[in-house]
Amino acid sequence: MNKKMLAMVVLGLGLVGFGKSASAANFASASVKVTLTGTLSMSIVGSTFTTLSAVAPGGSAIATSSITVLNDSAGIVETFTLKSFDSTPWTLVNTPGFNQFAMQAVFNTVAPAEATFVVGDDSLTTADKVSTATVFAGNQSGAAVPPGQARGLWVRFQAPTSTTSFGSRELTISIVAGL
Repeated sequence: MNKKMLAMVVLGLGLVGFGKSASAANFASASVKVTLTGTLSMSIVGSTFTTLSAVAPGGSAIATSSITVLNDSAGIVETFTLKSFDSTPWTLVNTPGFNQFAMQAVFNTVAPAEATFVVGDDSLTTADKVSTATVFAGNQSGAAVPPGQARGLWVRFQAPTSTTSFGSRELTISIVAGL
């Protein structure tokens, strides 16, 4: 390699580090660990029971009053999860049939019309189902309920189309608060 070429390589290498100085960093970071305490809490205000008018096989009815569900937690925004249960010999399904009944639920401020209940979105099942902006939602939602706020839960019952059992029944709905 000739001297001229070597000088250019050395000059080029020297320029790579030009403008950089060896100094301490001008910033630092630290972490702060915080634990927020709280308890999920909801309650049913007033009656835990609502009634339906008499229903013939294949008929349906909407509850005569709502069940008031209150987020009574201290500062926690909650989302309600709902489910129901079979009632021997009846089985809970989306579409009624022989010994099969259906129930839908919506959060609403006033008694909803039949059309408010959407089979599928508002159908209660035997598995936990989380409220969303469209699931169990009328003009209110069971999702992201602020502390201190209540929601009116309305229920529609659809009777089996035919059955081996009749008379009064108590059907249970489970409501659980979650995040």
